[in-house]
Amino acid sequence: MGLIPDELKDMLGQVFAMQHGQQRQAVTMLAGFISTNETNLDYMDSYIDPLYDFMEQGSDTEDVIREYIAYISTFDSQKGRERLEDLEETLGYKSKIVYAAGLVAKHIHAGQKDKGGNDYFSSHLLPVGLAGFGWKEQVIGFLHDAAEDTTYNVTEIIELLNAKTEDIVNAPEEEWYKPWMEEIMPYAGETTHLLTQEEAEEITEALNLLNHNNASSRESYISGMRDNRLAIKVKLNDLNNNMDISRIPSPTVKDEERILRYAKEHQYLLEMLNEIQRPLLDQLSK
Repeated sequence: MGLIPDELKDMLGQVFAMQHGQQRQAVTMLAGFISTNETNLDYMDSYIDPLYDFMEQGSDTEDVIREYIAYISTFDSQKGRERLEDLEETLGYKSKIVYAAGLVAKHIHAGQKDKGGNDYFSSHLLPVGLAGFGWKEQVIGFLHDAAEDTTYNVTEIIELLNAKTEDIVNAPEEEWYKPWMEEIMPYAGETTHLLTQEEAEEITEALNLLNHNNASSRESYISGMRDNRLAIKVKLNDLNNNMDISRIPSPTVKDEERILRYAKEHQYLLEMLNEIQRPLLDQLSK
């Protein structure tokens, strides 16, 4: 039996009152942190983190968290930058850039088929894009084969991405929204942050590393990603999908040999990724 309206109204009232109390406490504590030059992030987070549970784009709650991040940036710029990026991703400020990357990929790869004769976007680019952890990995996942398999270079691809993002921002949703976008989380908010120059350069570097035409051999292609976490993680997602032999109706010995090579490259890339992440893991364990 469902809740009757009065019970539901009372329950919502209690929730809103609790949230208001948490926000008021966070505002008071933040003022104290700033006045006393507090720098213990674990201590401060214990008061601020509950706001994330009911934060919405453009809300007073977001303003409080942004003020907190701005304060963190005064004594740890790297932490402040990371937290600002996480905040904006959590609130869907970058989701439309991911949508745009998918639309660009679908357009420039139109008509292409994979080795099993399947539509290339649906069978490969879409799952690789969706496998990304975070908006940059998703954008690069959608576009990782663009410079390699189409007539566009990376500079042109970034231009297409920017143009498509602006189209999405300025057009009614019914004109561009596609069902596969439902799987991209978080759902886009009303406001979208367009790609910054720094972000464009980071994505450009990864896309160039993922283009095997830029390498003299397969070995140098894989090893060339060593210091780029984004390129490595997208390539791992790419290999995971390419190792799915079910995409090929009648696999041959050549297909099996290629998948075995992919498996060895996958292991090598995992070791490279662990090397990059080990210092961070060591720091967190202290």
